[in-house]
Amino acid sequence: MDLKVSVEGVIREVSGVTESTTCEEIIIKLAQAANLPGFYTLVAVYRGREDTLSADEKMVDFFRNLHEKPSNVQFILRRLEAPSPRPTQSQIQAKKHPSVPTQRSQSRLPANLPYRDTGSGAFHGPFSPPPTWNSAREQSTPAQKRPSLRRSATFEAKQVAQDARTPNSSQAAFDSDEYEQLKDQLAYQEQEVELNRIRLLRLDKEIAELEHANRLAAINDASLPVGPAAELAQLAATPWSQLLDANRARQRDLLKEHERYKLALERINTELEKTR
Repeated sequence: MDLKVSVEGVIREVSGVTESTTCEEIIIKLAQAANLPGFYTLVAVYRGREDTLSADEKMVDFFRNLHEKPSNVQFILRRLEAPSPRPTQSQIQAKKHPSVPTQRSQSRLPANLPYRDTGSGAFHGPFSPPPTWNSAREQSTPAQKRPSLRRSATFEAKQVAQDARTPNSSQAAFDSDEYEQLKDQLAYQEQEVELNRIRLLRLDKEIAELEHANRLAAINDASLPVGPAAELAQLAATPWSQLLDANRARQRDLLKEHERYKLALERINTELEKTR
């Protein structure tokens, strides 16, 4: 599976994400490739709302619980603390002694292949944490200590704070969408009720016509000339058994269909009562 993550406004693609790949491993991979110091979190944006993923959350499980395709979810690598407005003494020394340029990865980051850097530290294995954070930059600037990216209580606390700062408008938009979906579902069920009523009326009409036809047939039989020859001719010419079987089969089918639509109508009425 491939993921597209916005890193400081640049879209980077991480490929080879498996069922065991966690959010922390994605963050380490992206931060290593872009030489980003500090603490970061991965934010998922979908349906007008934002969710901050926990460090040990697996990406495949996240999509299964979300019931969304990866292409419908936008991921953002967000820094948790702001950089210092004033350069420190170690940063001034680092500017006097520029670091050895490292080889940046391309926009597509294969998660299932080892990441190799030009410095002494190497990224071994798919998403295994490196022995040090950004080894090449640490060796070139010994006075500037880079914090390692790790799971800690601070990471979880800042994640909770990030969730608390989510705008109320996102929740309101989600509630509005859910309300519209319920309205559409209610309208659809009302249409189904109306169609079932029409079908029931049609079946009742057909049953009444069959009963009327049977009564007329009985009356006509009574009005025929009485006589042995006429009766024998009439009985010989009319397939009574076939007509009777056909009418009985038709009536049974109509009654079954009537019962089926009646049960469907009762079920839909029950659902409408629960929805209202």
